[in-house]
Amino acid sequence: MIKDVLGNEKIKLLSLDLDGTTLRSDNTLSPKVRSAIETAIKNGIEVVAASGRPFGSMHKDVLKIDGLNYVIASNGAVICNKNGEIFHTSLLKESDVLSLLKITEPYDLIFEAFVGGLTYTDRRYTDDPMKYGCSEAYVDYVKASHGHIENMRKFIFENRKKLDSVEYVCNDRSLREKVRDLIEVSAHSMYITSSSEHFVEFMDKSATKACALSWVCNNIGLEMTNVAACGNADNDADMIDIAGLGAAVKNASPLCIKNSDTVVNSNDEDGVAELIDILIRHNSEF
Repeated sequence: MIKDVLGNEKIKLLSLDLDGTTLRSDNTLSPKVRSAIETAIKNGIEVVAASGRPFGSMHKDVLKIDGLNYVIASNGAVICNKNGEIFHTSLLKESDVLSLLKITEPYDLIFEAFVGGLTYTDRRYTDDPMKYGCSEAYVDYVKASHGHIENMRKFIFENRKKLDSVEYVCNDRSLREKVRDLIEVSAHSMYITSSSEHFVEFMDKSATKACALSWVCNNIGLEMTNVAACGNADNDADMIDIAGLGAAVKNASPLCIKNSDTVVNSNDEDGVAELIDILIRHNSEF
């Protein structure tokens, strides 16, 4: 199956989503996956961490992996190294931020905003994350937000020229989709996606994981035919689609699976380790 997709092309770069893909559902990195990533790097595969998280909230165990040179953060709005040195950014346009605030004004939404690699969150969410759909494993992650803000709309307005991304959390599916549709109709230069069920996320059109992955490949002189990407959510679907080999874990969203060439075991069954083993065996044939 893999050879039918790749032919004789070797995989030289692997882009990995973190939450729900590389990390287990309890927000930990399994020893088997960590070992597999280290083995991939030792075998000459450039491994890129590609997350919806801002850099300041990046999983520390991932950043400790030797040989990890590139981190795609904030869904592609920021590209940096594992020490946080920024190579490239794609911030939201001020006009889009103002449009977003205007459209959402009638609705009482729980907002988060990423600024300078840090998360700023509505205090209502950090006070009781599970009330708004956060899983128990990620409560500490939410509570560790850099800023617990009383008035997020004011905060977003004041930082309108330096936002990596903005997102809202909403348990009410009909309201969540209604507001998303209203924004999608009016804000044509924004990229709108979701990393989990209750979130709707907004970045600049140029700030996608696919755009960021293309930037990294251009920077190190790789063709996309030599790239593999793996993810689990809608915000991974674009990078999975453009990669020479797109993989989804078994627990992935329908869109993610639709855009993939192959499906591996779930994040709780070390699917990333399975994929890396497949890639190393494929590369060894040529």
